[in-house]
This record gives sequence, C-alpha cells and structure tokens, in this order.
Amino acid sequence: MFAITDFQSSLLREKFIIHDPDMNRSDKEPITALSNRMVVSLRKDGEDKSEDYVIRAQNMHLCVRFAGRILQSYNTGGSLLNRANTFDWESAWEPMVNDYERMYNEDRWVAVYHRGKTIFKDGEHHSLLDLIEKCDFENDKDYEYAIPMAENAFKQSGKVVKINYDANVALVTTFEKSEGRCGVILRGADGTTTFNYKAVPRINTRGEPAQALNIPQCLSVSAAFLEGVQLAFMVGMNMFKIRIGIIEGSSKDEQQTREAQRRLGRLNAEIANLDSNYDVRYRPEKPEFHKIMSEAEELAARVVKAPAKKPPKPFGSDDL
Repeated sequence: MFAITDFQSSLLREKFIIHDPDMNRSDKEPITALSNRMVVSLRKDGEDKSEDYVIRAQNMHLCVRFAGRILQSYNTGGSLLNRANTFDWESAWEPMVNDYERMYNEDRWVAVYHRGKTIFKDGEHHSLLDLIEKCDFENDKDYEYAIPMAENAFKQSGKVVKINYDANVALVTTFEKSEGRCGVILRGADGTTTFNYKAVPRINTRGEPAQALNIPQCLSVSAAFLEGVQLAFMVGMNMFKIRIGIIEGSSKDEQQTREAQRRLGRLNAEIANLDSNYDVRYRPEKPEFHKIMSEAEELAARVVKAPAKKPPKPFGSDDL
C-alpha cells in the first residue's frame, strides 16, 4: 500500500478570453475557453519527489471525482506511470460519468496532463488549454506567467492575441494528520456562499481510530455537494415551470427534472455514507438539497412569468 495521508489541492473555475488586442479595428469576435482545473500531486509519506498531474474538465464535480479516482489508484498500486501493467485511464474515467451525465450532458470532456503534455482526454476541449499547460510546465509551474508565455507563443506563430484570464476558487482541500478539511464555495442566485466541513476518524473503545481517513471518499463527497447544489437549483426552477405549464409533461425538460431528482437522492446517500463512517462537522450547517430546491422555486415564482393564456377561438372558426 502507498496510502497518502497528506494531500492539498484546490479546484479553479477558469475563463480564458482570446481576442485581437485592437478590438476597434477587428471584426473578429473574442473566443472563450472555459475549464475547471485541479492539480493532483502524488507523493508517498516521507518522500520529497512527487508525481504531478493536472486535471481539467468541463464541469466541477467530474474534475474532483477524477482527482479522487487517481489518488485512490496511487494508494493501492503506487506510481501510475511505472507499473508492470499500464494504467488504463479510460477504464478509470468511465465509472466517473454517471447515468444522468450521459443522458443530459453531451458536452462533457476531461483532459489529464503530466509534465505539460496531454496523457489522456475524452471529449472535445479548447486547444488553448493544452498550450497553457505546456507553458506552465516550461516555466517551472509559475501558473500566472503561463498566460503571457502563451501570448508570446501565438506571436511567434504569426498571430497577435491578448488573453484575458479570470478564475474563482470552488474548492479547497487539506488533509493532514488523519484530519480532512474541505472548503466548498458555491455560487447561487443570491451570490456566493461558502461552507466548510472537517472529517476525522471515529475513535473505538480502545481509544484508537476505527478506520483511516479515506481521502478519495472525502473528495467524492465534495464533488457530490458541487453537483447537488447545481442540480437542486435547476430542479427547483423547473418544478415551478412545470406547475405553471412552461415545461410540459413528458417533455425532455420534464424528464430531465425527474432524473435530476433521482440523482439528488443518490448524492444524498453518498454524503450520508461519509457522515456515518467518520466524525464530520459542518460550519455553517450542511447544505440541504431540498431546501435549495424550495428556495429556487420561490425565486422562480418572483422572476418567471406564467405563459399567456391563449384566447378562445371564435365560433365558426375554420377548424370547427
């Protein structure tokens, strides 16, 4: 076993906007590249050298789940690169994509980088992201300087561009000394909110930890919160639209809403499993998906207009 007990990382929501620096003299529209990014550094306890990967994905929860999956594989089998049997990235990725994601998110993608090179990808992502990772590695992982380096690479190829960059932290994780702390930053209708949770092993009757802290499980639960909050908001808005007739029964949107409700049930079970296995403390209180749904319905009632009723057809109209 190569179990990692110390692990730190953050999830970034990123936006890159590529445009002509002289917008007034160009008819070209800016190009936007969106991504979620998480760095996974794998290192056995007591060692200085790490095996580093960068995960990018179309949405937050898949990015975090795949980070947990990579960490889990390292814990059980050691280095992903130096194995008798080559690590199967595709087989590791496939279980991360749940049934709801397969049905309703055709735009999903993931890319994994090692030493600035793409070593696995699924789905389509913007090529700028590959260039950013190449520049980041060549600049000894000074990430902010990767952007001007990318601009210079464009210039050397004969294209002058300006890259505007914006990023927000969505998750901060710190695991050390059998204690895990996760800070989840959520964006909702009323602004950005943050909650934290701390997980530690339960103590048995002998005064010892009942089981070691499962870091990949904690990461999966963080992903469950990120996914669940978004789904709960969508379900709440859609339930109001169903009630007033904007979304019709048996339509694709109605079916997606029902499937999202079922998905929320599975996410709640995943969170409850962590709560039952460890001593988990939330501050402030743990987000409850049913409350988020209710709040979204209340918001929809204020901002969504009911469809206008069609006037009755006059007697003698041509379809009678």
